[in-house]
Amino acid sequence: MIIGNALRRVARVYPDKVAVIDKFGKYWPVSSRYTYKEVSDIVNRLANRLLSLGLEKGDRVALLSGTKMGFYLSYLAIVNAGLVVVPSNVLFGGKGREFIHIINDSGARALIVDGDVFQAEVKDILLEVGSLEHIIGMGEGHCCQYDWETFVQDGAPNAPDVRIDDEDLAMLLYTSGTTGLPKGAMLTHKNVCTQAYTWAAEYRILPHYKFLIVIPSATSGGIGLQTICALRGMTLVLTDFEPQKVLEIIQQEKIDSTMFAPTMIARIVRLTNATEYDCSSLKSVITSTAPISAELVKEASKIFGDVINLLFGTTETGLLATFLQPEERALKGPLSRRLTSVGKANLGYEVRVVDDNGNEVKPGGGVVGELLIKGDPVATGYWNTPDAPDFKDGWWYSGDLASVDEDGYIYIMDRKKDMILSGGLNIYAREVEDVISSHPSAHLVAVIGVPDEEWGEAVKAVIVPKEGAKPTEEEIIDFCKDRLASYKKPKSVDFISISEMPLMGGGYKVLKRELRDKYRKKHMEQKGVKEERWGVV
Repeated sequence: MIIGNALRRVARVYPDKVAVIDKFGKYWPVSSRYTYKEVSDIVNRLANRLLSLGLEKGDRVALLSGTKMGFYLSYLAIVNAGLVVVPSNVLFGGKGREFIHIINDSGARALIVDGDVFQAEVKDILLEVGSLEHIIGMGEGHCCQYDWETFVQDGAPNAPDVRIDDEDLAMLLYTSGTTGLPKGAMLTHKNVCTQAYTWAAEYRILPHYKFLIVIPSATSGGIGLQTICALRGMTLVLTDFEPQKVLEIIQQEKIDSTMFAPTMIARIVRLTNATEYDCSSLKSVITSTAPISAELVKEASKIFGDVINLLFGTTETGLLATFLQPEERALKGPLSRRLTSVGKANLGYEVRVVDDNGNEVKPGGGVVGELLIKGDPVATGYWNTPDAPDFKDGWWYSGDLASVDEDGYIYIMDRKKDMILSGGLNIYAREVEDVISSHPSAHLVAVIGVPDEEWGEAVKAVIVPKEGAKPTEEEIIDFCKDRLASYKKPKSVDFISISEMPLMGGGYKVLKRELRDKYRKKHMEQKGVKEERWGVV
């Protein structure tokens, strides 16, 4: 199973079918579109031109682009040439250090980059990068060695003459670095293709579908969904996440399927006119990246219909691992208890939930343990980290805490690093967030542990209220008091605007580390304690 071969097969079967529509517009006119025949031609040309630079199979090529269309075409060309794509998030936000680490750690020999990003953020830090030999710029006035458009035109249109095996590396997906510098998850062609075909089978995705992608391209979700669309022969619609714009596209393009992070769903629900849009074409809305409350699922169903389903997957697992099938849950009645479950193992995957001693937890026992995953789509390990403890005995240790109900359905409780330890007791932020999310004034909720002199950590809720709502701290704490054990209720509550909530690019998910760092810093300033004492990373 080779990505390039799979793409060529689709181009032969559906040559004149629209493969991709760009609703984003950077460097491409809005609503630009290419057929599969045209995509195959561009991908071959760019692949051959990259190889003409002297790059060889297995060499790494970094891709730093927020263009949507440019990222999609460049990614497919890189892997089609037998090279390894190394995506990096274009939204640095002052994280040039991470970009330098990714380039140096991967040993990338070439970089494809947006011209404006090169000038504003990359050009001045390249002195700290040792391996780069070639830089290809998109757009005008980028001053790079090569121009992307000219580069493509100069390439040969035939399939690249390079032998690729399914165990060859296709991509290095660097994790977000929430516990230090990012690590590159190694995904082979077999990993990536298996993921795409598993998705098509499990989520009932058909070639005539239009799939809307708003997830940032450089994430496992973004690049994974682009692959699925290309290899299944769907029409891929690319855009940025702007709630009103997304609903307009769903209505205009008659979108069949899409994927939103819970934070994105919350922002759509926040729109006062969201129910006025015609979303009846939707057959599935997948949500992942973070736990979602039952209340938010019900609210979103008023807009999208009863088509929302949960999955669990990560960078290391190739986007998949578990899925809740539509027939396994309901908005009302007995099956509504599963609205927040991520279901059971996907086809080709095995999952276990184990306690601290490595023993599998019994279904229905209420015990919380770590979720372990293995299967053909799971990464082979981390680049330059042969002894990573996350990969052990054929399993990947996710760091996610989960419980299993009496029927074997899995519920994600928290990340290990997000669990709050207060007075020697474990508190799962997810449980507190679910309760507060059911409050009529709460729009977006993040629960974190903050330093506390008496208890070690105290529970803090950070809330974005619904428009026009003015809840009080006392009101939220009393609401939790009636629904949670006393030690789990928030000790303090802050209300902030949506712009103040730290979100990954495009509103992808809440960055809890940034929230924790903010409050720890505030605590240290109040106590006159140096940052090093608290070990803030």
